[in-house]
Amino acid sequence: MRLAVLEHDMWTRRTRGEGIVPGAATAVPSQERIAFLWQRQIDQYLAGWAEADPLKIIAATAPGYRLDDPLVGLFTRWSLPQYFDELQFRLAASGPLVPRDLAFELHGPMDDSSSRLSLKFWREAPRLGLTGLATIQVGERGVIAETTTYDLNLASGLLRRGL
Repeated sequence: MRLAVLEHDMWTRRTRGEGIVPGAATAVPSQERIAFLWQRQIDQYLAGWAEADPLKIIAATAPGYRLDDPLVGLFTRWSLPQYFDELQFRLAASGPLVPRDLAFELHGPMDDSSSRLSLKFWREAPRLGLTGLATIQVGERGVIAETTTYDLNLASGLLRRGL
């Protein structure tokens, strides 16, 4: 519903000539709409990671999505639930885990993120002690890819042992 209202508002401003800079009449509303859509998708994606909910993450991804975690593996949109299974299996030596333990908080984007094709977030799983970076690419149809890196610490050492 909000999107319909936003589109209607942009159409009204365009037809009335309100708030339009000469020579940029069509570019501004299009850019606003794209920014609105991809921001909504990235918000849903981040919420999925915060809840350790692969279905919510998948809903925010584009066809062809890939997650590249150098310590766990390469996963597609449809194999993402296996990522959480593999993560839980590898970290089982540290003690029993519940699904909420696998939640990741992504903070950002960081100031040096240059565009929606290279958004950098501080990534942490507070209950596991895993910390690192996530570089996320967002397209018009959702999140395209995420590549993770880890800080070297005890928790990442547990993941590395499984390789």
